[in-house]
Amino acid sequence: MKNICKILGLTVFLFFVGCTQDDEYEVTPSQDASFELINSGISNINLNFALPDNPAFTLSWNDSASSGATYNVEASTEDTFDSPIALGSTQNRTFTMTVAEFNSVVIGAGAEAFEPFTLHMRVSKGSEISGIVSYSVSAYTETPPEISGPDTGTEVVLSDLDPAAIALTVEFDDPDFGEGNVVTVDYTLEFALPDTNFETVFESAATNELSLALTHEEINTIALDLGLTPEEASNAVVRVKAVLETESGMIERYSDPITLSITPYDITLPPILYVVGAGATDAGWGWDTPVELRLIGTIYSGNINLQNNNGADNNFRFFTEEGNWDSGQNYPYYADRGYTIDENLVNANDGDSNFAFVGTTGSYSIAIDTQNRTITLGEPQTAGAPSPLGIVGSGFNDWGNAGPDAPFYTTNTDGVVVSYVNLKDGEIKFRENNDWGVNYGDDGADGTLELNGANIIVTAGDYRIVVDLNNLTYTIEPYSLGIVGSAWNDWGNAGPDAKMFYDNTSDTFVVGVKLQEGEMKVRLNNDWGTNYGDTGGDGTAELNGDNIVVTAGFYQVRLDLNNLLITVEEADLWGIVGSGYNDWGNAGPDFSFTQYNPDKWVAENVTLIDGEIKFRVNEDWGVNIGDTGADGTLEDGGDNIVVTAGTYDIFLDFSGAGAPTYTLITK
Repeated sequence: MKNICKILGLTVFLFFVGCTQDDEYEVTPSQDASFELINSGISNINLNFALPDNPAFTLSWNDSASSGATYNVEASTEDTFDSPIALGSTQNRTFTMTVAEFNSVVIGAGAEAFEPFTLHMRVSKGSEISGIVSYSVSAYTETPPEISGPDTGTEVVLSDLDPAAIALTVEFDDPDFGEGNVVTVDYTLEFALPDTNFETVFESAATNELSLALTHEEINTIALDLGLTPEEASNAVVRVKAVLETESGMIERYSDPITLSITPYDITLPPILYVVGAGATDAGWGWDTPVELRLIGTIYSGNINLQNNNGADNNFRFFTEEGNWDSGQNYPYYADRGYTIDENLVNANDGDSNFAFVGTTGSYSIAIDTQNRTITLGEPQTAGAPSPLGIVGSGFNDWGNAGPDAPFYTTNTDGVVVSYVNLKDGEIKFRENNDWGVNYGDDGADGTLELNGANIIVTAGDYRIVVDLNNLTYTIEPYSLGIVGSAWNDWGNAGPDAKMFYDNTSDTFVVGVKLQEGEMKVRLNNDWGTNYGDTGGDGTAELNGDNIVVTAGFYQVRLDLNNLLITVEEADLWGIVGSGYNDWGNAGPDFSFTQYNPDKWVAENVTLIDGEIKFRVNEDWGVNIGDTGADGTLEDGGDNIVVTAGTYDIFLDFSGAGAPTYTLITK
């Protein structure tokens, strides 16, 4: 007969059944002691880390010859007790150790975690020694990993020349486990700033091996996330985190940290690359008219006129800062970083190792793909043409049930399209022509697209989504240009910036806005990192330029990033008024529409309440339209439009030959 008492439950890798008594179990008797151990009924002990204060075992004995004696309890890895381990003493005739206490003894005796380990015990009183009881014990791990290399203080200088190359290998030991252990432990590296007690950590990928190799790119990402300054050596602390998953919970252990000196490289991409040189005929070797390649996603692109006069006057260079000759990027800069460069562009070997154009003089599109590391020339491209591709999903249009897909538009790079879109929490995919015949998702969420791939999870916000159909890759980045200033939102203290919308017909950004008397600028993502003003008041948009002074009124503000122009013009703006929005103008201004295309207007994320609305110009009833007959068409002075509470995108379309139309799309 077997009596089974469960002490430790099932883990992911092991099934522990504790306190089992077998019929064959025996206590080895003593020939000399006047007392004897009582058969405990337990021969296998499996220790559960989740119950550290529970008893691991209880030894009991009879002693008919003594009372009040002191008993010493010992353990040994050998039944000869040549090197006994003192467990404790008692004047009682029982002895108990907790799971945590006994686990430390077993590990200290040389056991490997989760491996059966034989331990013998006995009790002594003076010169008298009891018989021996033997246990098969399975202990849990408690000793932390130990980093064996590199040494603390090691310098790690990172480089973007070969981001995939190994920059650092951390090796470590896990003393509680031997070779061929029966459990799997996940190890990661945790990076933190010094003197922060690892309150905020950034982790590497996990491994089951006793070493972790990290690339330049991986460490650089972690270093920048920690806030280390690019191109400067700064300290970070690193430790090994060991995780073992069990049914009773997670066992987490941490090594002592080491300190590394890390010099990250800068991954910030400037918004524009400038082309200067004799080979770029519109630029020449001067800064009056450089060719500008604008960044969209991770690709710089634009159209350029290149010349090759039989091998002369054909050289040029890229620059990251306008007017700064020290910001140049020549041919070796890209070649050394593994770029595949168009065959018509070679090293000029002119002392500065500029690019040389060796093709046929003419107009081209040029694209520098910083993600796929290519520089290509192609036919001149027209940005802003509608693409068959669109965005569909619960994150945009309820999988097509709440309106058409969000459009993509062509860029100056052949096969690369862009969409500027406001998303909700949810999922999206990309498909052609509002139809599921051709659709793309992302299996693995790795930035690559697969036909019929998995949905892409998104969070609410304004985004620029770039799809490279040549390589089937995509990027999603927060992107919202907007008006900020005392003329609009008290420089951001009184609400978000007035969002600008993409006008594909001119490849510009535009917003219709009612301004107060004051000053304004345009900035990206409600943040001052990228902002445009107008120094000199000449209509030129300069990064970090001067504030633009305006008087109160209704305006259309347009930003042309291709030519760096900004226009602020008085305009007639349609707006939303009614009991369903602002109590017919008594509870605040109308919600302004933006004319994002000729004869097409949009008002995004409009919060309505149950009631009625109409549309009017410049908050005045002189020009107003409604919907007589509730048929979706608009008439001068038409009937009020009944609405229910919710958030909507509202579109006005005056482009058709007939009456204008309106559409309310529920968000």
